[in-house]
Amino acid sequence: MIRKEWKRMLALSMTYIMTLSVAAPVKAAEEELGVPTAETAAEVQETPEQFEARTGYHLSEGYTYVLNNGFVILQADGSPQITPVATPEPTPSETPTPTPTRTPEPTVTPTPAGENTPTPTPGQEGAEPQEVTEQPTPEPTPAPETTPEAAQETAVEENIPVITAFPQSVEVPVTVEDYRFWTVSASRKAAQAKVVQEIKEEKSQDSRSVGRLEEGGICYILRKEDGWYYVESGTVRGFVEKKALRRIGDKNEALLTPVYATELVAPAENQAYAYYRATIQQTAAKKHYALCKGDELNIRADKSTDSEIVGTMKKGNLCYILADETEEWVYVESGEVRGFVKKEYLQTGRKVKKKVNKTGADRFTLAVARVDSKENPARYYTLTSVKTGIPDGAIRDSIVDYASGFLGTVWKEEGTSLCEGIDTSEFVEQIYEAYGYNVTDKDGNIQEQGKVSVDQAKPGDVICYGSGEETSAAGIYVGDGKMVQSSETRGKVVTVKIDPEQESFALELFEDTKVIAGSKDISEVNATEAMYGQDLGLFKLTYYCACAKCCGKATGITASGARVAEGETIAVDPSVIPYGTKVIINGHIFTAQDCGSGVKQNHIDIYVADHERALALGCNYADVHLMK
Repeated sequence: MIRKEWKRMLALSMTYIMTLSVAAPVKAAEEELGVPTAETAAEVQETPEQFEARTGYHLSEGYTYVLNNGFVILQADGSPQITPVATPEPTPSETPTPTPTRTPEPTVTPTPAGENTPTPTPGQEGAEPQEVTEQPTPEPTPAPETTPEAAQETAVEENIPVITAFPQSVEVPVTVEDYRFWTVSASRKAAQAKVVQEIKEEKSQDSRSVGRLEEGGICYILRKEDGWYYVESGTVRGFVEKKALRRIGDKNEALLTPVYATELVAPAENQAYAYYRATIQQTAAKKHYALCKGDELNIRADKSTDSEIVGTMKKGNLCYILADETEEWVYVESGEVRGFVKKEYLQTGRKVKKKVNKTGADRFTLAVARVDSKENPARYYTLTSVKTGIPDGAIRDSIVDYASGFLGTVWKEEGTSLCEGIDTSEFVEQIYEAYGYNVTDKDGNIQEQGKVSVDQAKPGDVICYGSGEETSAAGIYVGDGKMVQSSETRGKVVTVKIDPEQESFALELFEDTKVIAGSKDISEVNATEAMYGQDLGLFKLTYYCACAKCCGKATGITASGARVAEGETIAVDPSVIPYGTKVIINGHIFTAQDCGSGVKQNHIDIYVADHERALALGCNYADVHLMK
């Protein structure tokens, strides 16, 4: 029993490490594990026993090595070629007697006398394709509890290679994903077409035309790539060759009566529309509150009961009306769900606004998504949202990209608008708030935790000037000794060198890498493919610890009565995931044991052992599956 369990864990760990494809030093990890590199794999000749003795690899049950003259065939990444073992159908005498706790296995019908036609095995001509499944075995006699020491002794006796530590953790950049648009400053982005120009769906003249820009027509350059500009002109978004446009100043007369592109392809059908989700248009929506009146209300992809259901709301759920508020069907947003509902099923007005303001919007339950937000055909009916969009990508690159989008915005004392005017420290604070981080503490002072010297700063970190109570956020570091700053002396948001005369330091407010394989923690992949059950959908993931700040009081006891345990405990909405339910998140098995006032619908709070890590892990999204 010990040997079988050890083999299972070892096979999972080694297979995961060898197939992991991440931006990390894989070659070094291969050398540390004794795995041949791509350059040497072809030169290694080892029997299965020699290969296992060197690497610690062990086959999963039901598999065998693919051999060449008795030697293991190694692939380019150093992993062995393996293949499922063809399992012949058992004879009646081989059928085990099931125990009362298991579902009886089907009895094999013997071949009638006089018929010598053999049953073809997989791989033989005439054989039907078969699905290799692991047959249940009789329930073994319960063994005494096994300690790690006893397991190791048994492994030595049976000559099984012993892993004394889990493989080293592999870290990858923390990435952020979103589908919403964000507003950037229009300053220094305007351009005119030199001649009549078609806006393309891809960076190729052979691609489909999604819009037409007349000579002198106006567009705004949002991104430059490979000799092409990604532009926005009215409702048209796509690519134009750099040589076809002429940049113009912010005070050019053509901007007084701009002529925008003619739309040739509807935005919903334009594959380039959301290629880069920055826009000069206003994306912040005024909060028009509404509450669901029906017991259950479908949110649809179009203004019709025949259209696709993209989400559902229950009675009392909160949503925001973003468009068409005077029509029969209104366009709403509730959490990550955007689509259409009939207005008659919503409660609106002053009483609703008063109720939401008094209770707090974050305490209301939101809609449950029925499709992934990026697959929702109604998501871009309007670019506005009650939530700020942010660029996709590694978090540091995303922050720098987002901040740089406001270059040219005027500096304004006590200003609070990223596009119309903003002061120095407010600029930094608003950039970070979009990512869920606070630059200052509850007293308005710069955070103490995360301070490093300026020479240790990395792109995306906050650069601060001053000391003590006089410290203030000066800008966001972009590399090469420079930062993006809303500069009082320059009068606008610019990229400037860090002033060496100023007393300064950098502030690192987030972890930019995450562990995706390793020791017994929330990142350990401990679920096999066979364990994956029903897909519960996309969930918002946050993190908490058992301290008084996170839980109100530090008891360490969950709502279900169990004691918190990292790698096991999660807080859920019990009406969605009942207590005791085991689920799989990013390959790790958790148990629903706790709840929280802010944990509603498709939201899971994952327990970790310390408060700092809970804050650093922030917020992300993942698909959640029931464990079989």
